[in-house]
Formats: sequence, C-alpha cells, structure tokens
Amino acid sequence: MKRVGKYVALFFSLVLFLFLFDRGLFYLISRMEAGFYPKKEYEKRFEAFVNDKSYTTLILGTSRAYEGIHPYYIKRGLNQLAFKETFQGKGPKYNYYFYMLYKKYAGVPKVVIYGVDYFIFNLTTDPKWLARFDIEEKKEETVDYFSSPLLLVKHKKKIDNFMNNVVIRLQEVIEAGETDETLKEFYDIQKYIGEPKRNKGLVVKRSGRYLRQLYPRFPGKEGDFFIKLLDELKRDGVTVVLVGLPDHIGTYKTNFQRSDFLQYLKTLWRDYKNVYIYNYNRPNQFPLSNSLYFNDGGYGQTNSHLSLEGAKVFNEMLIEDLKKHYEGDYNIPQETWADPPAGEPL
Repeated sequence: MKRVGKYVALFFSLVLFLFLFDRGLFYLISRMEAGFYPKKEYEKRFEAFVNDKSYTTLILGTSRAYEGIHPYYIKRGLNQLAFKETFQGKGPKYNYYFYMLYKKYAGVPKVVIYGVDYFIFNLTTDPKWLARFDIEEKKEETVDYFSSPLLLVKHKKKIDNFMNNVVIRLQEVIEAGETDETLKEFYDIQKYIGEPKRNKGLVVKRSGRYLRQLYPRFPGKEGDFFIKLLDELKRDGVTVVLVGLPDHIGTYKTNFQRSDFLQYLKTLWRDYKNVYIYNYNRPNQFPLSNSLYFNDGGYGQTNSHLSLEGAKVFNEMLIEDLKKHYEGDYNIPQETWADPPAGEPL
C-alpha cells in the first residue's frame, strides 16, 4: 500500500512539474515575443525609397501575388511604375495599414492590384509585419493559463512561427546588416520576377481521396480590414482590380467552393463601383493543368504558387486586361471578366 501511495505521489509530482514547466516556458516565450517586434525605422526608410519616384500602381497580396504579379511586366507592357508589397503573412490587416502609410509618402495611386486568395478571410497577419506600424489599437494578448492542459501544445503554431521569425531575423542581420536591410528588401521585391520551375512541392497525381478545403467565409479573421481598405480606396478615387491568380488544377479542385468565394466578391459591386474582378483561376482562362507553370499545390493542397514560367504567361494576360484602366476608359462593365461562359464552373 505504501508503494502504491509512493507511485501515486510520484505521478502527481510529475504532473505538477510538467504543468509548472509548461506555464513557465510559455510565459518566457511570450515575454520574448513581446519584445521581439519593436517598431523599426520602417517609415523613414520607406519615405527615403519612394520620395523620388512616381508610382501609379500599388500591388498588394500574399505569397501568391508575390510569385505571380510583377512590376517588371507592368513597366514593360504598360509603361507604368508599380510598387509591389506582397509576401507570406501579409493579410488584409497589413494591407490596410500599409496603404495608409503608402499614400502618405508615395501619394494616392491610380490603380491598386490586389491578389485575392480563396483563403483570404482565414489569414492572420504575422506580427513581424505589423511591427512596422504605429498601431494604437495594438494590445497585448490576454492568455488564460488554465485554458488547456499544455499551453505549449495549444499554441504550437504561433510558437513555431515566432521561432521561425527569430531564425530569419538572425539571417537578415548576418547577410544584410541592420542599416540597409529594409532598403534592400524594397529593391529586391520590385525586381523579382519569379522562381524557375522546381521538381518538388507539386502533387500532380490524384489519389482516390484527397482532403478538400471549405471556403473560409467573411469576415473571418481580418475581413473587416479588407472592407476598411476598400472604403479608403473608394474615398481616394482609386481603381481597384481584384485578381484571382491561377491555381494548379489539383488545388483548383481542392478549393471546391470557388463559386461561393467569387459570389462574395461580386457583392462588393453594390457599394464599390471602383472595384473590378479578374478571375484567371479557370481552366478555360489559364492552362491550370500545365505543371511547368506551378511550383507547388496540387490535389489536397489549398495553396498554389506560379513558377517563373507560369508568371510570364499570366502577366501577359493581366497586362492586356489592365490596359483599359490606364487609357481612361472607366465605363467598363464590372462583370466582364468575372463570369465564365455558360456551363463553365466558377
């Protein structure tokens, strides 16, 4: 009996130790994260970069737009100077705050091209990007330390993201140095035209079953900021082109509620006469089955990025459609490029 009592006491001691260790380490990581995202001199650097340039176009979006929409082609095809601000982790909240900063120093653009993703309302902006702005509403997250047996497990995704940011930050300091890090980023992203096709990351074979992705509906996590941005662009008289970038055919079929996504975008026409939708994510519009044009995605994968080769073909299509928005012809039916021919799935 004494032995049983000893084992029971040992068990509860281990549980107590694990509980305290989990809370203590989580608290330590939370404190480290809170101090890891201080406000940088981003605003001054941005002002220095744009003060001698005349941009007519602003490109916003996530990594899909980063790989798919390039200032190089807009300059070559339309003779328009475009500023590109797209990357992984830059959701609607980031795009709103960036636009407010952008127009302060670069002026109000003529056209905003926004790469809208199927999962746009499931996005949460990475804290490292929001740290660029002086956001008054930003408050420290309150954590319930009794909300889960193991907080490290519950918040694993967030912790992994923070640790990844730490590694990236160390690499940036080593490779670029603190002084010209941000300016280098500005130059690099404007010159980028995509990554050549890689023989990995693309699931081209369809198995018997694959997981399909429901459409994350508005407002989701940051949808309110998407609307705030559209309101601001409407007040500023900016033409907004919402671009549905091509997915590999496997991702196209994985994101099976595409019609619901596009139907929501169409509802924006009631309040925003300055918004146009160009949907290139259709088999009859873009060769979605050509694996050369995609670096990842496929069956069971909700995210897909164009390769350098695919981006070249896509930008040729996009430039042709954008011409009208720079020639002064604004009596363009908003639905012209949104609806597929009869019988074609959205």
